[in-house]
Amino acid sequence: MDTIVNWEGADIVFFDCDSTLSTVEGIDELATRRGVDVSAATTAAMSGDVPLEEIYAQRIRLVAPTNEDFEWLIGRYRATAVPGATEVVAALGQLGIQARVLSGGLYPSVAPFAEALGFPPGSVDAVPYDTSDPKGAENAALHPLARKGGKPEVVQEICRQLGVDQKRTLLVGDGASDLEAAEVVGLFAGFGGAIERPGIRTAADVFLEGPGLEAVALLAAGPSRQTDLASVDPVLLQYAFSGLPPLA
Repeated sequence: MDTIVNWEGADIVFFDCDSTLSTVEGIDELATRRGVDVSAATTAAMSGDVPLEEIYAQRIRLVAPTNEDFEWLIGRYRATAVPGATEVVAALGQLGIQARVLSGGLYPSVAPFAEALGFPPGSVDAVPYDTSDPKGAENAALHPLARKGGKPEVVQEICRQLGVDQKRTLLVGDGASDLEAAEVVGLFAGFGGAIERPGIRTAADVFLEGPGLEAVALLAAGPSRQTDLASVDPVLLQYAFSGLPPLA
């Protein structure tokens, strides 16, 4: 509670993608399209029951996504975008707050989806995958965002490169990998608008039940920029207040 009470606002907001910006899990969607069931493995990884790196390459090998599959997934992501995502990204930009995507999903689909939501170029960190590489699954699994402890490392590196105080960062996500990064950001907002993972509600600094992301704009603005947010998008601010849980 002290974290949220003393929170002053963000200079960077990191968003998870699957089950946060979109209501679906990309790898599960690809698996369904390819006639493969990996949902149990995904649930185990996102809940923290099994280390992510143990199943990452395994899932990709089973699915073996093609370029056409990635194009299809972009459409699925866009069709299942969480309410308020586009408006929040736009408002953050107008407030001078950087919006970034930090995802263990596959870059060929995550990046175009983020672009469609209004995230600026160069603001997406996700797992690269080359469909022409016979060892694509194994190489993807080597990426920091494909293993346990990777998200906090990437957050720290981005803050170092951009010269941003980690205490001025907000992370929004639904899973165990997001919770891992809670220790290196100023505020971790758990999101349950798509699915509520075990332990996230109680461990997060603040928990957003959804269904939309509007409250993220208010959290990012902090007390000092609330008036600015009202000028930028008064309707968004109204929805943001309704989506923010009581703080006392």
